Amino acid sequence: MLKIIGNKKEWDTLLETVAGYDFYHTYDYHINCANDNEDIALISYTTKDIIIAFPILIRPIKNSSFFDVTSVYGYGGPLSKNITANTNLTPFYNKLRIYFQQKNIICAYSSLNPYIDNQKRILSGLGKIENVSKVVNINLKQTLEEQESNFSKTTKRYIKRNKKLFYSRVGKTKEDVAIFIDLYYKTMSRLNASKNYFFKEEYFYNILKSKQYNAEIIFAVTKDTNINASAALIIKTNNTIIQYHLSGTLEEYKHLSPIRYILNEVRVQGTLQGYSYFNLGGGFGGNHDSLFDFKASFSNDYKKFKVWKYVLNNKEYNNLSGKNKNLTPLAKTSFFPLYRYNK
Repeated sequence: MLKIIGNKKEWDTLLETVAGYDFYHTYDYHINCANDNEDIALISYTTKDIIIAFPILIRPIKNSSFFDVTSVYGYGGPLSKNITANTNLTPFYNKLRIYFQQKNIICAYSSLNPYIDNQKRILSGLGKIENVSKVVNINLKQTLEEQESNFSKTTKRYIKRNKKLFYSRVGKTKEDVAIFIDLYYKTMSRLNASKNYFFKEEYFYNILKSKQYNAEIIFAVTKDTNINASAALIIKTNNTIIQYHLSGTLEEYKHLSPIRYILNEVRVQGTLQGYSYFNLGGGFGGNHDSLFDFKASFSNDYKKFKVWKYVLNNKEYNNLSGKNKNLTPLAKTSFFPLYRYNK
């Protein structure tokens, strides 16, 4: 049976029945990410043997009667229970396709979560799955010493020095959130990040209010002057996954790399608390860049980051894409959907 869930109570209940989930799959995070003209939905498919729970955002397409599907910022994709290599997913594909067609949805996209099992298996029968890049994981099931053996010499040196320069604290007040937002915005401006990275202020406050996961702002504070030099928004879910979600550093302290000190503190705490994974993520836009290299200085445990793309209505998809003036012959891009390409 296919059921579309849009209320928090049923959404939360279904998440507790699957084999595991990340904070990116929760109702609270979806409602936080959705714009005013967007709907959130948890697609529930159940039989007597299996469960599939697929959270999505449904967006109207400007100047048309059509819609498309996307995932929230982060690592989404379907959740499941009792999916095996022998599971017949054809009935799920048929019902999902019919639902999309009834909603006038012409295409669908979802990022996948490297820490959730069977996502490729569930979606491989519709559209295509692409390997985009790699993300860096610190294996918290290893001992602290085993983890540290994978640190680069540079990271070891920074951490050793920064333990003398900084102390860490957890931000607990509205003032702390405001300090973090300012740090984050300044960092994104310095990096010339796209507008998509400049989340509204309420986005940060809402993340920290949710009871479905444990969100914390960890500050690196100078010992001599008590200045908040750097901070990271860290999110822990189900005593399993820790996500390094967002961070910011004052420009005058960037050369000291206090974020390394923060990530090390989170790593140690997460290991002692019994978590399994600490996802540092990848580079900007999935690129193998200096950001990726920085994260890789903590670990050589790389996970594949994949995305799912599915076009239901090729005629309308091509028609809309053909009207996008940003798509010049020189614009070689893997962006999806093409009609939303805007660079």
